[in-house]
Amino acid sequence: MQEIKGNIKFHFLLNVFVVLFITGASYYHLPLNGFKDTLIYLIHLVLLQFSVAGVLFFLSLNKYVFLFLFSFLYIIYGLFGYGIYAMDISVTASLLDAAFQSKFYIVKDFFSVELFVYLFLMLISLVIILKKYNKVDTSKKRILFSVISVLLILIFPLIENKRRNTFKMRQPYSLVSSLKEFLTKKEIVLGSVKRGLYKTNVSDLKVVLVLGETVRADHLQINGYARATTPNLINKSNCLSYKKMYTNRTYTAVSLPQILTNESIRKSETETSGQKIKSIYGVLNSANVSTTWIGNQLLESSYEPIVLENDEVNIIDKFKSISSFSKSKDQALLPYFKESLKKDSLNHLITMHMIGSHWWYEDRYNEAERKYRPVIDSKYIPSMSKEQLVNSYDNTIVYLDFFLDAVIKRLEKEEGPVLMIYISDHGESLGEQGKWLHAHSGKELTNPAFLIWYSDSFKEKYPEKVTSFKSLKDMDLTTDLIYDMVLSVFRVTEK
Repeated sequence: MQEIKGNIKFHFLLNVFVVLFITGASYYHLPLNGFKDTLIYLIHLVLLQFSVAGVLFFLSLNKYVFLFLFSFLYIIYGLFGYGIYAMDISVTASLLDAAFQSKFYIVKDFFSVELFVYLFLMLISLVIILKKYNKVDTSKKRILFSVISVLLILIFPLIENKRRNTFKMRQPYSLVSSLKEFLTKKEIVLGSVKRGLYKTNVSDLKVVLVLGETVRADHLQINGYARATTPNLINKSNCLSYKKMYTNRTYTAVSLPQILTNESIRKSETETSGQKIKSIYGVLNSANVSTTWIGNQLLESSYEPIVLENDEVNIIDKFKSISSFSKSKDQALLPYFKESLKKDSLNHLITMHMIGSHWWYEDRYNEAERKYRPVIDSKYIPSMSKEQLVNSYDNTIVYLDFFLDAVIKRLEKEEGPVLMIYISDHGESLGEQGKWLHAHSGKELTNPAFLIWYSDSFKEKYPEKVTSFKSLKDMDLTTDLIYDMVLSVFRVTEK
């Protein structure tokens, strides 16, 4: 009986240390308000750790497995835990890709006095764990504990089947799933486009393609929304907004390839002919049009090959994904954008990929855009009113208005013809049919915002294009349009 008690005490201590240095990190940055919200996520952490406890028990069954494999995993996971605690990094396939390539920005920001203190404390805890383990007899009641451990492990698939990514996005599971994605990711297969295969019949044209995130058309004042969410755009000359833009893809990983390639509008055609998918950038590069990507989202495998076809790629805030709660705001894109405009190129496409209105809304705008109150004060959606959620979401649209206004003001200083195209990847549910956020079904997800702004010099030089833009105002459109629109603006044709 004494041995069993000792076994239980050891596993309790083991799980406490794992919570402190590994699993607890995933909950450190959660914005919560009040006892109820905190209690719910405390239960969430306990359930997560219960599932982990089952795995830890099986590691402890063999002396050598525990001494070597557990020690190795504890240190590795502890290092990721430090990154999550200190910098709110997101453990993703993109982060692993950067880490395995030993990219300098991954290494330099990791080394600090705090890291060495953290490592020292973690190593002390590991020594304590191993000393306690050597005093425990794991053979007692092994069958009983094994059955209990299996039941604990089953918590993970049961919860995940009920609500996807509940545990998968948190440590230690996030590292496992990200490593699996990194090793098995299926990339879009792009056909190579030779330089010189295409030509352009324009000169000195700069086009800015702004890819928005989670912005629905019906929450833009310029589209008739009752709130003043776009006070700058609504008063901007040469600015067109389209209410009838639609998409059937409601999350970024599938919506961006639809926008940036000919994959969906010519799918049957490419399948029949055996031709591979072409991206905007591959075709433009072939026509000697310079291409630049500036992004505030980590690249997902579904569209990373598309992005990497750009002549230049800049990803800001490289440690953090959309899951982080301290992600850089989109205004951080602007210095890169302004620098790109200085480049001496005859024709240039600059793409800016925003974090936009993606959840957590309060992280997406500044105090100056907190126009509507009360706002959300917790990550736990059921604890908040619809008014709070809609207010915070609308404030992100006010920020979008500020951002696009800043882009346009800079473009207005250009002497040559310039064009800005803004398209959101999809919309967002704001309580309709009891649903929130996106990546599910609902008509509010399928009507993304779409705007065009052109300079006076563009209007003078390409009046037929302006006429074409205006003719689309009352038509039903799909995001497939963007691929052809960009190539058409540059008058790209095969040689």
